[in-house]
Amino acid sequence: MDGSRRAFLSTVGSVSAGSTVLLAGCTGSGSDAAANAETTGESGGKAPETTSTDGVETTTSNGKGGISTTTIRDGTEQETTIYEIRSGKPGPTAFVEGGMHGNEESGYWAADAIRKWDIDAGTLVVLPEANSQGVEHQRRKWPPGMDLNRQFPIGEPPKNALATAIWNAIGEYDPDVFIDLHSSKGILRREGDEGVGQNVFRSKHDEIVRTVETAVERLNDGYVTGYDPIYDFVHTPVSETKYAAEPMLVNKMRVDRDVPSCLFEVTQDDVKPEKRAQWTRVFVDSMLDSWNIRSSRLDG
Repeated sequence: MDGSRRAFLSTVGSVSAGSTVLLAGCTGSGSDAAANAETTGESGGKAPETTSTDGVETTTSNGKGGISTTTIRDGTEQETTIYEIRSGKPGPTAFVEGGMHGNEESGYWAADAIRKWDIDAGTLVVLPEANSQGVEHQRRKWPPGMDLNRQFPIGEPPKNALATAIWNAIGEYDPDVFIDLHSSKGILRREGDEGVGQNVFRSKHDEIVRTVETAVERLNDGYVTGYDPIYDFVHTPVSETKYAAEPMLVNKMRVDRDVPSCLFEVTQDDVKPEKRAQWTRVFVDSMLDSWNIRSSRLDG
């Protein structure tokens, strides 16, 4: 991590809950059958240059700012694209991932919108469809029986080629914050409900606690309106849940790389996909604002 990124992170660490610094310029539970069910519901400058090594193709723009794309698992059915948006100004790097589970459309819809955002400082990296085949088939597990978010054991190498490619790619970007976008059939706080929606599983890093809390407050105060109070978002240290040792990417990021990390879960219960995607975008917008990467642009 270079000195400029450390300086920005020091600023983030001093931000109190509910405030931001202005800039100048899935977990989830249930049977395999239920998990695999389909979702029913609803810069100017010179021309980019393209290089390809070891199945990874990268398009880069000349200059400090710009947009780059990297293809992982190139030439296979699992190939998928990572987008890197560079501001050209000092600041942290955020990595946003969606599409880990193909039946959780709000996450990859939101991530696809987010990868088109402009930023004010630092770098934004977005992987909209981590499991592109799962997205294509609208399945949580794809290939059948393979849950991509259970292929990242703590302290060990990822379990398969796709997970390895994702893990290695994240390492290349060396993010300062990691955000994983999911949805759940139920609600975490509802009695007798095995779902985990309306919750943000997070690490205990001070920066992530403060910034997630700010994002949750913004969602509850301005967007989760007209719903029963049980729909209000909460945030939970993942290390204090039954998922603490699960081989999920958020766990591997917070433990093996010691990166401030969170997994956003919005409920599918009586919330239309478009609304879920909106709440997801608002969450990420608030996070990027608090991390001084992008001053908030969203009103809805």
